[in-house]
Amino acid sequence: MLLSEDDVALFARVSGDRNALHCSPAHARRTPFGRTVAHGVLAALATLEEQAPDGAGATAVEVDFGNPVFPGVRYRSEALDGARPGSGHRLLDGDRACLTVRVRPGTPPDLDPLPVPPARSAPRHTIADLPPGTAVSGAYGPDGIDALRDRFPVASRLLGRTPLACLLWSSYLAGMCLPGENCLLGRVALRFLPVAASGRARLSYTARVVHTDPRFGLVSIVGEITADGVVVAEAEIEAMVRTPAPLATSATLGAHLSPSTRLRGTSAVVVGGSRGLGAALSLALASQGCEVFVGHRGTLPQSLLDDGDRLPGRLHSVPGDAADPRWSGELRSRVEQEHGRLDFLVCSAAPPLRTLGLAAGDLERMDAFLTGSLRLVSAPMAGLLPLLEPGRGTCLVISSAALREPPRDWPHYVAAKSAVEGLVHWAARHHPGVAFHLARPGMLWTEQTNSPSARETAGPVEPVAAQLVRRLLEPAAAGGVPHLIGEEAAGPVPAGRV
Repeated sequence: MLLSEDDVALFARVSGDRNALHCSPAHARRTPFGRTVAHGVLAALATLEEQAPDGAGATAVEVDFGNPVFPGVRYRSEALDGARPGSGHRLLDGDRACLTVRVRPGTPPDLDPLPVPPARSAPRHTIADLPPGTAVSGAYGPDGIDALRDRFPVASRLLGRTPLACLLWSSYLAGMCLPGENCLLGRVALRFLPVAASGRARLSYTARVVHTDPRFGLVSIVGEITADGVVVAEAEIEAMVRTPAPLATSATLGAHLSPSTRLRGTSAVVVGGSRGLGAALSLALASQGCEVFVGHRGTLPQSLLDDGDRLPGRLHSVPGDAADPRWSGELRSRVEQEHGRLDFLVCSAAPPLRTLGLAAGDLERMDAFLTGSLRLVSAPMAGLLPLLEPGRGTCLVISSAALREPPRDWPHYVAAKSAVEGLVHWAARHHPGVAFHLARPGMLWTEQTNSPSARETAGPVEPVAAQLVRRLLEPAAAGGVPHLIGEEAAGPVPAGRV
């Protein structure tokens, strides 16, 4: 099964679910997924399109979501319990289930919903904003549903007109109303009630929160869909409300590293310096008086720039793709013109981290991750190491304690960090005028690793950044061997995750 960006755009237009995770590459890049994600309900339709038996009409649909589905990535679908009517269908990424969909056949309501203009934007609710009893209501009608039927004719015939519209509504409700922008669907269960009416009808809905689990950000919702006042479907929806990882702040950093002017007159480049540990390192260097060139893709957070304005040093925005040698080439000219040399190069960027296995179907994505990870270090080194040598500067590369305790679902990450460390060892040997540091922090709460378990066990980035910059303040001999900074910089490694 393969979905395209056009499929995602079609589903968003018809369903009204224009959640930024699906439709805004800039927003999605700042999430743990690193790129836009296909709607879960869209992936369920595509699974039914490939696996559904012949049939017409459903009295119930249940979808359980396990892992994200990305446009442009090929997945494997399979039928469960044979191909008999009412059996389940599963979508797999290697040996990991992305979703399971079950359809109970029968005679559903045969209504043709009138289109209704959808909400233009989704609320940014947190789990604290959604206590039990929180309710929403409104009218709903997919716009241009025939185009979706044409794209998925088998799934559309199996479901029937009303169940298809109600399934689209479940995506719209979760992504645009309740919970809203921070929603990740976990489960949708719809039951369709027999009604005598048929033909064109206006659909309305009510939905309310019945249970929340603030610790893990889980919310349970029940709802009803009516046609001209008659209930045609009942819904149960479970979702996780994402909590964005906190941004590094100079105030928190100041508790671990007092501002000073010890680095006044020096310059630094921080690759991947706009968020997570990279942002904390940018602030930490600026807090010591350093002129910091912050490499980033997308927009540099305004809060980071505001923090930088209050520090002894300064932050300079350097947008672009650090894996492209042209980025470091242009930056080299700028730093050389403004400062004559570079004192610190910090490589903290990495591609979005998603789970992978070592199955044949995973190898292409593993290769892409390995190449992307290495290029985010090798390209900046190739362009900027010559600027470090005149002043016997320092290069700090962020690795991971995952090399000591490799997580089961991160073989690509462990291999990439191993390759990066090998490159640093080579560079230390052949650039004897530069001091090299390899840092292996433990689990940190950043958008790369943002999950309920990370919120429970991961540490903040500011103490780690402070510890690393204190190391940079100390004289370090080059010596041809990198200095290894272990996970003591971030505290103990959480069991099972690094």
